[in-house]
Formats: sequence, C-alpha cells, structure tokens
Amino acid sequence: MPILLNRVDDRLIHGQVVVGWAQELKANHIIVVNDETVKNDMQKFLFRMATPTEIELSILTVDEAAQKVKKREYEEDRAIMLFKSPGDALRMVMAGAMIGELNIGGMHFEDGKIQLFDAIFVNADDVDALTKLGGLKVALEVRMVPTDIRRNILKAIEEKIKKQS
Repeated sequence: MPILLNRVDDRLIHGQVVVGWAQELKANHIIVVNDETVKNDMQKFLFRMATPTEIELSILTVDEAAQKVKKREYEEDRAIMLFKSPGDALRMVMAGAMIGELNIGGMHFEDGKIQLFDAIFVNADDVDALTKLGGLKVALEVRMVPTDIRRNILKAIEEKIKKQS
C-alpha cells in the first residue's frame, strides 16, 4: 500500500500523529520531509524517541522524498508523510512526486499569519502554496485527528481574504 496520509503539521511528530493517525491507519513508517530537520541532529534524536519502535522513521529532504515517491519506494509500506509547511509539499509535487490528498493538521501562530481554524494560521507564502496545490488537483482538507470532520481550507482562505478586503 502506498502512502496513507500526507500531512502538513509544523510540529511534525507528536501525539496527534503517533497516537491518533498512526494507530488509526495502522502505519508502519513515518516519513518526515523537511530540509532543515535533516540537518538538525537534536530534532532528529527527539523524533526518534517519540516514534514507537514498531514504526520505521525516515527523515528526508524534499528532493530525497520526491525521488523515493517517484520510484514508488513506499508501495510495500503503510506510510504517513509529514511536511513542516505547505511549501515543502508544493516543492515535492513540483519535483514530480504527485500526491492525491494533503491533510492540514497544524500550522501555529507567528507574526504575519492569519487564523483560519483552531491551530491553523497562514501567511502569504502558505496561501500561495495551498492555492497552487489546489490548482494542481491536490485535494486539501483540514483535520487534526481522524475523527474530525473534513474542512475545506481553500474555502476558508477565500472567505478570510474577502473579509479583509
């Protein structure tokens, strides 16, 4: 089975992912896709500690992940692919590794970001990446955990931008 969940979550590996999603999907592989994380030994150590021993963990650059997806290297896995930002997901798609659906699970407040949902804050770069992903026929949904109702992030962006205009 290929990748079961593609998710943007700026915390990457944490309880919602490990307990909520990985258990629900019976995942056996978590793939973190972020160039900065690959270079951060402390963060990699912490992610390994937070990942159950029965789940394989890979931490890859966007380009590495794109190449592996294009080669169908995860076809035998039950994998969850985690992106730190919509920009990382867009870069992977632009590198030729198409994804059908992208779950938005957590993008926290920073200066210059507007709130769309609880725990979903976006800036202009996020809006641009999400809009481009939608234009590339990637289905976008907001759900923190599997039992949440799917919400449309592009509709929320459109409504929020109209309110600010």
